[in-house]
Amino acid sequence: MSRPDPVIPLRMEELFAIFNAIEGAVYVADMESYEVLAVAGRSGDGDPDGLVGRKCYERFQDGRQGPCPFCTNHLLVGPDGKPNRPVVWEFQNPRNQAWYLCIDRAIPWPPDGRLVRMEIAIDISERKRAEEALIRSEQNFRELVENSLVGILLVQDGEIIYQNPEQRRLFGVLPRSFNLETFPGIHPDDAVKVRESYRKISGGLSAQVDLDFRFYPGGRQRPENMKWVYCRARPIDYQGRKTMLISMMDIGQSKELERLIRVQDKMSSLGRVAAGIAHEIRNPLSGLNIYLDTLEKIYGQPEEAAKAGEIFRQLRVASGKIEAVIRRVIDFARPGQPHFEEADLNRLVEAALGLAAVFLRRHGVRVETALAPELPLVLLDPQLIEQVLVNLFTNSAEAMRGMDGPRRIRVGSGVAGEWVEVWVEDNGPGVEAAVRDKIFDPFFTTKPDGTGIGLNISHRIINDHQGRLLVADSALGGARFVISLPVAKKG
Repeated sequence: MSRPDPVIPLRMEELFAIFNAIEGAVYVADMESYEVLAVAGRSGDGDPDGLVGRKCYERFQDGRQGPCPFCTNHLLVGPDGKPNRPVVWEFQNPRNQAWYLCIDRAIPWPPDGRLVRMEIAIDISERKRAEEALIRSEQNFRELVENSLVGILLVQDGEIIYQNPEQRRLFGVLPRSFNLETFPGIHPDDAVKVRESYRKISGGLSAQVDLDFRFYPGGRQRPENMKWVYCRARPIDYQGRKTMLISMMDIGQSKELERLIRVQDKMSSLGRVAAGIAHEIRNPLSGLNIYLDTLEKIYGQPEEAAKAGEIFRQLRVASGKIEAVIRRVIDFARPGQPHFEEADLNRLVEAALGLAAVFLRRHGVRVETALAPELPLVLLDPQLIEQVLVNLFTNSAEAMRGMDGPRRIRVGSGVAGEWVEVWVEDNGPGVEAAVRDKIFDPFFTTKPDGTGIGLNISHRIINDHQGRLLVADSALGGARFVISLPVAKKG
């Protein structure tokens, strides 16, 4: 039979000296009479309020006439009359509105050995205020998230743990198991883009992915159901676990606006095309009508045979002009498809200069070259790029037509990062800043006899090569056109 633990007498003054150092207070009260037997606190001033000898509930609970309803006395002693484990609890004192963490236990009172309640009350008001502030902050944050115009989705281990109302509006109520790369409602044309982006972020290959895509809520692939969203996905730590945060914004209205702007641009271009065609055809057509009227008057008169022959020649010239306009329109509507091969841009520049040499000499243009040696190879269609270069050479020469003094064209090449560049500049009148945004539009021209097709086709050819064609001011005083094409990838 084990011997009971010996009771070690406590000197209360020593015990209270320790308690005087804590942030709060400690008191001892009789468990039957509720009389306060001893008090200690942070101040170390003993019993300044005269609590000893009074009922604990009278002083601590603003003159209450009986034991507090939350008193722990009945929990501190077991049926066998021995002390139970300490009781730990929190409460807010209505007297001073302070919050306390209370630790109550039954201890033997040294003078006579009876069991009394000792309560240690630690002031936790600051902690409580911080907790309440955190709760309010979390509530405010939740309200922001719940009322956000951005759809928010939290995914842990392939399962949705949160979906805000906007996300439910966009996608509907989603199943608990979720994987964006296999989501059935993704538009077929965007499926590969979405799948690759999701694999990057979920595999840790990217810290964040941003993309826009189309999808059908509920998987019903009907045109009227389709939505456009802008999506951002990134991993975060949420409640101590790796979580995927997916935020989405409905961009259907902006996409519709983009579509309307494109339609408007096309209609505007179509209007310029129609006006250009009408202008190009009206002049030779007017000539045709005049010649036909004249021919009708002299028809059958032998003495007018020579004049009739000249009229027929003019009719053929006018007809040829109309045919040329129609051919240019067909070229504009159906440009050739590039056939790519690796080539040296310098050789194409030299070949294009050879093709345009006679035209440039006839216009009195002196050509200067500044070609960088050993340019990286470029993946291109040589015939189409030569066509662009010849068009730039002839445009520069025509722009300087009627100019007094020397006429110069300078052609250069070089490397700018991952791009190979060729530039053509002249000392002509240049291109006004007000029309630079329109210079590549179809049928836009600043020349009295221009068609406005050449630069548009050149621009489209360079775009088909994933390159850029830009216009700027030249150091020679005129216009500078720069072609930038990407360096061919090795392997």
